[in-house]
Amino acid sequence: MELHIFLIILTLILVFTLALVAWFFPSNEDFRTDNPFWNGTKEIGANVLASPLESLSELPSLSPGSTLILIPYLDFTPTELRQLYSFVSEGGTLVLADDYGFGNQVLEYVGLKARFSGQVLVDPLSYYKNKRFPRVSHFIPNSITGNTESLVLNHATCLTNVETSDVLARTSYVSFLDLNGDWWYNKGEPTGSMPVISHHNLGRGQVILISDPSIFINSMQSMEGNQVLLKNIAAITRDKLFLDQSHLPPSNLHQTKTLLAAMRNFLLTPAGKVGLVVLALSITLIPVWYKTKEKEII
Repeated sequence: MELHIFLIILTLILVFTLALVAWFFPSNEDFRTDNPFWNGTKEIGANVLASPLESLSELPSLSPGSTLILIPYLDFTPTELRQLYSFVSEGGTLVLADDYGFGNQVLEYVGLKARFSGQVLVDPLSYYKNKRFPRVSHFIPNSITGNTESLVLNHATCLTNVETSDVLARTSYVSFLDLNGDWWYNKGEPTGSMPVISHHNLGRGQVILISDPSIFINSMQSMEGNQVLLKNIAAITRDKLFLDQSHLPPSNLHQTKTLLAAMRNFLLTPAGKVGLVVLALSITLIPVWYKTKEKEII
């Protein structure tokens, strides 16, 4: 009997300890605002006043002067696409940063012709450390690109079907799209100066396309003019700046944190507090229950 009680209490302690570890362990997922490591975006909060947006269902409550940075690595529902369109057309700014995700799904829905190529952009002449990190130094003067002398991209793609008047930044004239993935130019692969940032008006709002979301991660923010670009985006924001978290692939750790947050919120409700009291009483009365069972057996 005493062994059973000990095992139950030990199990509860282990579960509670693991929950605490999961809750306080920092995220290591790409683009997460609570990730302090190289691939996170926690430094955005330090460089500019940016808040995480956990669901696109929050868009209708945002001010028309807000800006949303969207990095789309999950599919969109019809409702989410309608919410994005309404947000922009009513005066919001959407910064759509994509390379190999679902950005084109958004562009098609809102009626823009521009697309993300989805092919790897390589520049054998103008690059940072190696040609997989193209350096961009051709800009059209604009409030978004102002004071930006160069940007460093990381395994980026390019934009297609973009009007010349909408282009804000281009690669060098020797860059190319690596269609076969060998990192070398082969005959037939598209080459030349390619757009990587563009600006589009939509209703009363605007859409800014960036063909590499990696410029926002912690390890890339300090590279050349990447941080300047972010600060320019924050400067054109008339109200608040948000970084969407709802279309990033969730890891087991993130799902655990989400579950723990839901449990915490429930425990703060009247029903949750009653349940917590009942659970505490149940644990306290376990020894009494076992003694009663022993007496019945005797």
